[in-house]
Amino acid sequence: MFDKIIKKRPVIMDGAIGTTLALMGSDSPCSVLLNLSDPELVKKLHVDYLKAGSDIVLTNTFEGSSIALAEHSASAEFENINREAVKIARKALSDFGGNDKFIAGDIGPTSKLPTISHISFHDLYESYLSQASIMIDEGVDLIYIETCQDPLQFKAALAASRAALAKYKKNIPILVSITIESSGKMLLGTEIDAALYCASPYRPFAFGLNCGLGPQGMRQHLAGLSERSPFHLICKPNAGTPGSEGGRAIYRMSAADFASELYDYALRYKVSFVGGCCGTTPDHIAKLSSLVKGCGRFSARRNYPEVIAGVSSLYLALDFDQEPSPFIVAEQTNVNGSKKFREMLEHDNFDAMVSMIGEAAASSHALDICLELPGRDEVQGFCRLVPQAALKSEIPFMIDSTNPDVIEEALSRIPGRSIINSINLGDGGGKASHILSLAKKYGAAVVALVIDEDGMATDAKKKIAVAQRLVKICEDHGLGRESLFIDPLTFTLASGDAGLVKSASETLAAIPLIKKKLKGVRTILGVSNVSFGLRQPGRKYLTSVFLYRAIRAGLDAAIINPSGILPYASIPKEKTRLCDSLIDGKKASALSDFMKGMGDVVPSEVVLQGTSKKISKEDRLRGKIISGDRSEIVEIVDDLVASGTDPQHLIGSVLLPAMEGVGKRFGAGEIPLPFVLQSAEVMKKAIDAATKFLSGKTFEKKGKIVLATVMGDVHDIGKDLVDAILSNNGYEVINLGIKQPASAIMEAIEKSGADAIGLSGLLVSSTEIMRENLAEFRKNGISVPVLCGGAALKSSFVNEVLAREYSSRVYYCKDAFAGFEAMEKIMGRR
Repeated sequence: MFDKIIKKRPVIMDGAIGTTLALMGSDSPCSVLLNLSDPELVKKLHVDYLKAGSDIVLTNTFEGSSIALAEHSASAEFENINREAVKIARKALSDFGGNDKFIAGDIGPTSKLPTISHISFHDLYESYLSQASIMIDEGVDLIYIETCQDPLQFKAALAASRAALAKYKKNIPILVSITIESSGKMLLGTEIDAALYCASPYRPFAFGLNCGLGPQGMRQHLAGLSERSPFHLICKPNAGTPGSEGGRAIYRMSAADFASELYDYALRYKVSFVGGCCGTTPDHIAKLSSLVKGCGRFSARRNYPEVIAGVSSLYLALDFDQEPSPFIVAEQTNVNGSKKFREMLEHDNFDAMVSMIGEAAASSHALDICLELPGRDEVQGFCRLVPQAALKSEIPFMIDSTNPDVIEEALSRIPGRSIINSINLGDGGGKASHILSLAKKYGAAVVALVIDEDGMATDAKKKIAVAQRLVKICEDHGLGRESLFIDPLTFTLASGDAGLVKSASETLAAIPLIKKKLKGVRTILGVSNVSFGLRQPGRKYLTSVFLYRAIRAGLDAAIINPSGILPYASIPKEKTRLCDSLIDGKKASALSDFMKGMGDVVPSEVVLQGTSKKISKEDRLRGKIISGDRSEIVEIVDDLVASGTDPQHLIGSVLLPAMEGVGKRFGAGEIPLPFVLQSAEVMKKAIDAATKFLSGKTFEKKGKIVLATVMGDVHDIGKDLVDAILSNNGYEVINLGIKQPASAIMEAIEKSGADAIGLSGLLVSSTEIMRENLAEFRKNGISVPVLCGGAALKSSFVNEVLAREYSSRVYYCKDAFAGFEAMEKIMGRR
């Protein structure tokens, strides 16, 4: 629309409406009311600006929103005022004649600031949506959102304008300009770059400054915008700094001086849209027009209407690409990553949470905020925290939730550009589509996890395939690659799970491949997951080495607690070697070597204290189970049976008590999780060796249980550990796997006649699924006891919430051994 003009010269906008109408004799307290009471006066002003040389006239709708009109008791006339405003401007163009003249639907800020809770984003959005819809329906040529003083306000206006254009299937330009104080910041302290980054996801045709200052006050800020903005620039200053006369603002800057300065800026900084704000008149625009239209040396600014790869808080902007890398996202503000933060939330200590957010901001580029706790209203948590935290934090937020309603309520209160953590394809993409629509509405970037219908991708090839699908669904929803982080997933290397031994090396291999095959996409990892379950100092060493290697592979962003990271050069070479071996996953003994090298040793002698130097074979077998030593297991069992030991006695009186001892030591904190998993593997090997001697006898099972990770959850390490412990302790386990609906669990119970059900889930959302499952079980007459376990559960939630939904006993199992204890009670063995 404007390309033809901009190639030759800046586009000339009009000047002030409200102050000029007052000079023309209007005494209306709200100039938009003149659209109904004196439309001829409004039309005359439009014509005067057209005669002065304006290419664009603004509709007289600066205070035309329903919210602004309500302050003048005129909201009932909202539609008429806005429709008549466009018709008046259209009649002015008709009376003036000529070509290439345009009408801009003008949207003002209202007097309410959503960031400090004067009004909700939703109410502001609906008001702007109605106003923009009317003006688009009446045929305006562009939308101009002006005099913005609060980033959350102009986000509402931009989102609403985009929605209105989609509604009418129109594609007209949107321009947006902010107002800055003499400090160079917006009213609430927002730096210009922060406002620019906040606006960029909406791809305005032009972005700039209006009102607040005269031309001189905007000079240095236009210089900065000229270097950083990918959009056309706007400059609509006041006619200098106002004075006061008779209680009214008086602008004394001459038309010639105004035009001369603004013309100079237009040439120097390649400003594409120039005009005037408060105090400017048709005379100011005429002087400006004579200079602009006579210029023969205007160098048109190249326009790159792209989204800036960065985020912003209320105050500052930050690029995703940091030097040195990576972009650091603090995990201290995640209730699942910080016990301290979780306890603050449990006690409703939001003031302390806000303080902690301020502390975490000092060493990071963004804050990962997660408030998901079972039994708590997550929406209300964000509603209470965000308005306070947004004013406190100088860095942006990452909203970490699996609930779209929570994500929207959080984003609607954040005056900047945020990141959503996260989406995945676990359900095929339905939930991701919903969240992506929110990302588009609120201008957010997105983290996408390489999870599909089959679960979490563990090898590099699968990670790339899922990443390609994620990029496509994001692009289909209008989210560009500059706004997308792919998380190739970090799994703990402490689980002992054979399927995860090479998970870290596969993730490291995937990082450069993702960046090569999906140009423009960035990568992110929850780095500390790699060492989950380990004790210090091993955990800090492993996390630090893994982060170092991930950065070398090209990692762009890391969710970490910076205080938990050591400089790579400060880590002793021997510790680095142990970490590298564990990460590479090539050596079978890497985990045990790592544990021993870090001082985490559980020698077999702990059960042999007080025995004679000649250790019996039964004691050796017990010691190997407790220490997780797989060597000679089969040989020892064979020797024992050959020497007359009954295999059933061996299982019931040696092996099972030994594993029970492991459980007790684990509960007391004496044995770390990796050793428990190793012990479970040794136990299984020993039982297999003993059962082959039963010669047709059936090893009596203690009981039967159906295990399942609930629908929507793909985490199975905990569930599989329960499987191992119970199986090795004489129970028959029917392990259904991950993402199991209630119907599949009930079907398995009916077919197997199991004595109990075990429900597992890592996510907080899984606790709600457990509640729904229990209600469904009761409804369908299922009455066997149910064991519930998972990192998000607490005993109070199980006993006070879940138990009420079911007709039989519900057990809280804080770990796998608690699951074993529960089964022993259920089967009458305790």
